[in-house]
Amino acid sequence: MNASVPMLLSFVLGLLVLYQGSVVESLGVNFAVYILLIIAVVPVVGYRVWCMRSSWHKGGRLVDRERLKAKYVALVAGLMLMLVYSSLMSQFGLVPIDGFVSDYLLSLPVLLLLLPSYVRWVDQRAMQSEDEVFRFGLVLLRKKRWIWAEQKMLVLSWVVKILFLPLMYSGLVAAVSAVLLFDWELQSGSVIAGLFVLGVAFDLLIGVCGYIFSSRLFDSEVLGIDDSWMGWLVCLICYPPLVFLLHIVREQSDKFVWTDWLLPDEPFYWVWAVIISGSWGGYWVSTACFGLRFSNLSWRGLVANGPYRYVKHPAYLAKNIYWWAHTVPLYGVFGVDALRNLLGLIFVSLVYYLRAKTEERHLLCHPEYAAYAQWIEQHGLFARLRRGLWGLWGLWARNPGV
Repeated sequence: MNASVPMLLSFVLGLLVLYQGSVVESLGVNFAVYILLIIAVVPVVGYRVWCMRSSWHKGGRLVDRERLKAKYVALVAGLMLMLVYSSLMSQFGLVPIDGFVSDYLLSLPVLLLLLPSYVRWVDQRAMQSEDEVFRFGLVLLRKKRWIWAEQKMLVLSWVVKILFLPLMYSGLVAAVSAVLLFDWELQSGSVIAGLFVLGVAFDLLIGVCGYIFSSRLFDSEVLGIDDSWMGWLVCLICYPPLVFLLHIVREQSDKFVWTDWLLPDEPFYWVWAVIISGSWGGYWVSTACFGLRFSNLSWRGLVANGPYRYVKHPAYLAKNIYWWAHTVPLYGVFGVDALRNLLGLIFVSLVYYLRAKTEERHLLCHPEYAAYAQWIEQHGLFARLRRGLWGLWGLWARNPGV
């Protein structure tokens, strides 16, 4: 079962509990955020662990202290590198992750204290005890020679985790705080705005859980990493600190958006509102389809449900529909300004097109995804549209007077 649906239900249930009376005011927003995240995550992850028991190693396994030591050293190295990176990025103001750094510093002693028990618990249940973490630990202990081919998967997966987890966690805390402080009213504008804030928070919650609970024990381990420079570049340019380049190019020559173009008393306003809402709703549904398998630049198993039954990259498609529909680049501008607006959005769409293509190039190495991609090419949404258009064209060609 995908963890996203029960996690969303737990999140909403926690919200309803905290909205009662003056709970948020009594606890304080910061403390209420952590309570809500615990309510949303812990029961779902616990249930996921319970469901995955049948896939764990059965029977006793001899405790190898040297193996446990190697794994512990490898994981400690990863945790410390995350601290160093996040602290540097926060110190120099390159990435907005101050919230992660402060919380991580508070939780790190507890993590280090519990880590030996966790390593032993996982070691007894993992089907493969001498995994890439073990081999990396041996390298750090100078008991094994460094071989890049053996260490590449683990190193790149940790780089991905270190780059994205602090950013998404800080965004998650801010988004959940905004949800808790949101003033809900029975008006269309308020409801839409509230759902938008809720959607952002849940989207980030999926992302954070995807990076934290990456493990064979959850059936969400990293099975492949994109190792191309182009794949990393077009991904990282969409996130701080490189995202400022994208913002500079995308910046419009005017401040007009779709609500300046259409007014609520015009029928087409509501058609456009549905397009806008449907685009970000489609993006969040696409993220939710990953559950605990969410990750950038990684292959963690095939996701072919929800919008992925119809297109290979519904999240990227939804994002681009939103940007074009929200910005309306040709409204209120002419000449050079109109051209600049168009070129800015075309550049953004090009970046996501390249993200899609570099991801496909990496994922096509896996037979399961290759079969899925072929099926989408033949039976997906755009394949159906092409067949429908060709059918209409053929009908018109045979009966031009119709």
